[in-house]
Amino acid sequence: MILHRLMLVADQQGTGGRPLPDVVVRAANGVGGRLVVQFREREMPDRELLAVISAVQRRMPPHTTLIVNDRPALARELDIGLHLPARSAKPDGRYALLGRSVHDQRESRQALDDNVDYAVVGTIFETASHPGRAGAGLAHLSEMRALLGDTPCYAIGGINAERVPRAVDIGAWGVAVRTAILAADDPAEAAYRLHGSLPA
Repeated sequence: MILHRLMLVADQQGTGGRPLPDVVVRAANGVGGRLVVQFREREMPDRELLAVISAVQRRMPPHTTLIVNDRPALARELDIGLHLPARSAKPDGRYALLGRSVHDQRESRQALDDNVDYAVVGTIFETASHPGRAGAGLAHLSEMRALLGDTPCYAIGGINAERVPRAVDIGAWGVAVRTAILAADDPAEAAYRLHGSLPA
């Protein structure tokens, strides 16, 4: 599976009532499939989420990479990647792609112990989903990047097209966003602008 530099963290709650598959496919089309989509649905039953991901698989452009958050059985059934929250147990078995969220030194060591393919480091800037909570900042991203060594990391939290170069300059492989694409009037254009701020 291709580890593209732009990751969309996708859930139905963030789309403003639009069907999630429609928004995800539009975003993927906006960047010619050069998108990692992490489906993060905390409450949706497995069968319903399976239907959502299957609908995206049928319509997405080639080379789009799909992963699912904290659903090992679903990842294996669909032969897609698995993303683990920071506090999740060590995964069993092998997956098409494996990643973890990390926020501190302990979680970074856990990610390395699990031999992940990538890590998502946050929360870098203040986000609308956590109003009033200051972001950890670029110095934190730099520290986690050093701890993770050669493991590619995505910066998450308050990322927009203007902030992308700052995260990359610190050493982020790419960026992960939710609201910047899901809530955009034109998800394809939003994805295109973000992708255009990343290295080729």
